[in-house]
Amino acid sequence: MSQDSNMKAARPGWHHIRLDSPFLEGQAAFVLLSVLFIAANAVFLPNPNLVSVAVLVQLLLFSGLSLLFALVAHTAVNFARTRSVAGAVDHSVKVLLSTDNLARAIPTILLVGVFMFTFPSFKSHIPDFNPFVWDAALAEFDRILHFGHSPWELLASVTGYGAFTAKIDQIYYLWFPIVFTATAAVALIPGHNDWRHRYLLSFILAWIVIGCILAVGYSSVGPIFYDRLYGGTSEFTALVAQLEAVNILSPLHTLDVRDRLWQAYSSPTNQIISGISAMPSMHNAIAVLLFLAARHGEAILKWMAGAFAAVIFIGSIHLGWHYASDGYVSAIAIIAIWKFTGWHVKRNAHPL
Repeated sequence: MSQDSNMKAARPGWHHIRLDSPFLEGQAAFVLLSVLFIAANAVFLPNPNLVSVAVLVQLLLFSGLSLLFALVAHTAVNFARTRSVAGAVDHSVKVLLSTDNLARAIPTILLVGVFMFTFPSFKSHIPDFNPFVWDAALAEFDRILHFGHSPWELLASVTGYGAFTAKIDQIYYLWFPIVFTATAAVALIPGHNDWRHRYLLSFILAWIVIGCILAVGYSSVGPIFYDRLYGGTSEFTALVAQLEAVNILSPLHTLDVRDRLWQAYSSPTNQIISGISAMPSMHNAIAVLLFLAARHGEAILKWMAGAFAAVIFIGSIHLGWHYASDGYVSAIAIIAIWKFTGWHVKRNAHPL
């Protein structure tokens, strides 16, 4: 065998090559997809409001708080394992806050932050790519799946609209700090960790595949905007009336967010908080992703993540943001993504 042949035989595949940067090594696919998405949005769907001092301050604050909460969460979990405050704090200081670990974790958290600040720019353009035409079909599909009833009516027959509505409205918007604290906590996991890369890659693929591709294909506004978009009354007129009645006694975040999103939709001004999309549900998709990931960790985290996913699903219907089928489709899609990333990471695994 020639020397050239020996060199070719000894040359490792691209996925076994160790990258010098702690930020890239072991999570290159996640970084590549994130950067490509951000760059494509900057070129084809530029939002001048994203390039401002105010947004930079928000990004740094968002990332810093995520890192802080994630560090507290790690310390709490280590304390639960060891029952030693000193041991848990020592691990956080020496391992989690080590130079090598922060050299990967901080850029990862910042990249997730930039991605999430960029995503609404794409979301606000969904009706430009494909007009909102799927709502009637999705509402009918929901009735077929639920034996002739709208899911929100079935829920209302059990929960009613009142104190339950006010409480689930508060919990529903905890989705943002919970999801981003959890993602930052994953980014803080030290060393080369294939599970960390699987979660981060699944997280980014969820937003691209579910939040972009499927959202454009099934362009829809959801029950809370149904009458505003199509005019007249519908089976969701009573749902909105119930929410507005509760809002008089206990102001709901839902109606405030609804009005802000509708204003951004009807008078496009490149706002940061913008974009309407019902099918599939990213709230449900990421909540299910947390559950899928938590199954590989502490038992208590699995149960907490499962309960969180259930509450988000119920809230998405009760508050009028989604059809039940939005949640079903997003759950199926994120499970498929999780299976794919598991195969990808296992195929390209490095010895730990």
